[in-house]
Amino acid sequence: QFKDQEAFDDLFEVAQNQMDVILSHVDEKGKFFQDENYPVFVDWSNDFDKTSAGQAIILYGLKQFIELAKIQGRDTACYEEQLQNMIQYAMEELYDSETHLFKTKEKEFNIASQVWMVLADFLPKQEQKAIMEAMCETLFPIHGIATPYMYSHIVEALFQSGLDQEAIDLMKSYWGKMIELGADTFWEAFDPNQPDYSPYGSPIISSYCHAWSCTPVYLMKKYLSK
Repeated sequence: QFKDQEAFDDLFEVAQNQMDVILSHVDEKGKFFQDENYPVFVDWSNDFDKTSAGQAIILYGLKQFIELAKIQGRDTACYEEQLQNMIQYAMEELYDSETHLFKTKEKEFNIASQVWMVLADFLPKQEQKAIMEAMCETLFPIHGIATPYMYSHIVEALFQSGLDQEAIDLMKSYWGKMIELGADTFWEAFDPNQPDYSPYGSPIISSYCHAWSCTPVYLMKKYLSK
């Protein structure tokens, strides 16, 4: 199953240690609690509440880790219980069935929350699509997101939900805007509404050729090369 089983065996303990540290920030009800000593990176922008996105990112990683642990022949019962607790908390405390949207602890509806809950892939595909459709209807056009990194997750969640045209349109409008502005590489940070935005105080010291910004190449190959 793996080209380098030895590396997989060596790195598994690292992955498990990381997962255990992360889960130490989840309570017995399955709620992720964020504090100043354990920030959540979702995007350079601080214009939105990241707690629900953080909950979903942990869900995403925990699901992947459980599969790795099973391959290793490890006991996954405690991790699967934590996974179910986190899903239950998300559905009972964060999900609004009327709007088909997830809210944050501050009762905020934002794009990152919807995207990461969809990418965590614990809901039926039909409901994932409903979430993305509701997001496009109520939260677009996008504001307050400052990196191609986060935009790439939005695009992937749209593709994963079967909204291919919306995903293509977003790639063209966002990465295309950088090209319109003269870019011959894709930048680390870019807010179309604030072209001079930089997380470092000046675009002069931002990265002008950043790996996380080139995800359309991967996304087109994964979802459009049929």
